[in-house]
Amino acid sequence: MTALLIFSFLVGAVLGQRFRVLVLLPVTFALVLTVLPVSLMTSLGVLEGLKAAAFAAIALQAGYLFGSAARFSLAAARAARVFARPVKSAR
Repeated sequence: MTALLIFSFLVGAVLGQRFRVLVLLPVTFALVLTVLPVSLMTSLGVLEGLKAAAFAAIALQAGYLFGSAARFSLAAARAARVFARPVKSAR
């Protein structure tokens, strides 16, 4: 389950770098559709599968938040460098 959470966080970070927040809805839906059958095939049970899907969805959203914050901080640093204010010199 830890590998699923790490993978979900990294996918969310990549999505946060490139897409808007509405991309999380179909990705979360696809995540649930894949986690539940895999959990049943590995004989974890329905409740454990739902728990894994919920934690993976939370990790996906946290990764999206991290990726989005990284994108905005990089853009702010780039804008500060490009649009630097002129230094006032002494007369």
